Amino acid sequence: MLPADTSPKLSPSQADRLPSLTGLRFFAAFLVFLCHALSQFNPQTDAASRNLAYFLLPAGPVGVSFFFVLSGFVLTYAARPGDTVRGFWRRRLVKIYPSHVVTWSAGLVLALTTGTVSVGTTVAALFLVQAWAPHMILTATVNPISWTLACELFFYLLFPFLFRALRRLPSRRLWPAAGLVTALIMAVPQLAVLLPGKPMPLAGWTLTQFWVVYTAPPVRLLEFALGIVLALLVQNGMWPVVSVRLAAALCVVGYAVAGITTMVTKLPHLWAMASATVIPLAVLIASAASRDRQNLPSLARHPRLVRLGELSFAFYLVHHMILTACFTAVLPDDFRPGLLALTGLAVVLFFVCWAAAWLLHTAVEMPAMRRWSRPSAAVRVHHEPPRVPGRSESLTGERTP
Repeated sequence: MLPADTSPKLSPSQADRLPSLTGLRFFAAFLVFLCHALSQFNPQTDAASRNLAYFLLPAGPVGVSFFFVLSGFVLTYAARPGDTVRGFWRRRLVKIYPSHVVTWSAGLVLALTTGTVSVGTTVAALFLVQAWAPHMILTATVNPISWTLACELFFYLLFPFLFRALRRLPSRRLWPAAGLVTALIMAVPQLAVLLPGKPMPLAGWTLTQFWVVYTAPPVRLLEFALGIVLALLVQNGMWPVVSVRLAAALCVVGYAVAGITTMVTKLPHLWAMASATVIPLAVLIASAASRDRQNLPSLARHPRLVRLGELSFAFYLVHHMILTACFTAVLPDDFRPGLLALTGLAVVLFFVCWAAAWLLHTAVEMPAMRRWSRPSAAVRVHHEPPRVPGRSESLTGERTP
């Protein structure tokens, strides 16, 4: 990794793409992998393994929260006058759905070979609506992590309208808006505990409380909206110059508090799922982007990190299925590795996941984007509806002639 004072300088066009944010995606994907590899599939045969498993439980939620905030930030930063709502929806659907269908199909085959399949949840997962029902999160058998795509699809549907509303705010109101959204995110776990229900075994929360805090798309929309506001602050030159190292250190502190608390209490707290780290993550994302815009040094834009970040979406989609296949279909049922052996196995699977991610990215994700992200010239010429004077479908809300 490059030292901070030798980070490569960026051309104006490179800075406009914010490569540091792409590089940071790798670390978020890595956190999710750690959570699943060493917590969810950890047989916890000794005290060290158990403590590590509990400490890493919040890692997955932190990575997911990062991606939700980043999604709102990047879409806002990339919005351009003249882009249409229909064009935006088309590109986002093409971005996620082909890879999702491929991994859903692979997950279905794996589920059929390792156990029973819930038809309702399987169909809901295909159409990315499973995150809207609490019980489906527990009965998910086909690539369970795709619930986050259900949230993202909801975000994409609402983005044109959220973006138009928030960009109309006077610049002096952007910081209060960021504070308000952050306060709402912090308040969600406190409000969720008021919901009635019977706590789940080995947990301090009910299924409804967990769903409201962690998987309900309208609640996770708050992090997406925070990303939009952060991008507007950066674009307006209102974000202070903050070291990426300092921002990363804040994330480490926030995570350590959540991880240690979980390790001590043996319970994943509702507030550790987003509230504990949302502020440090927001600072990290906005600071890295601001430094790219000003062409200041940033560790996160090392070319290798950026390349891994480009593969992070595919990595996220494949990693859980590969872990499932290894621990449930390949290894014997009585496999009980110690911490050292489990860590070694996780390292091997980590590289296997990246190889599968590269294949999915190059064979499915990128070809689909090139083929379907924009209508063909013939379709645009012969089927584009006439524009109505005074009416616009612009993503930014600006009128077009």
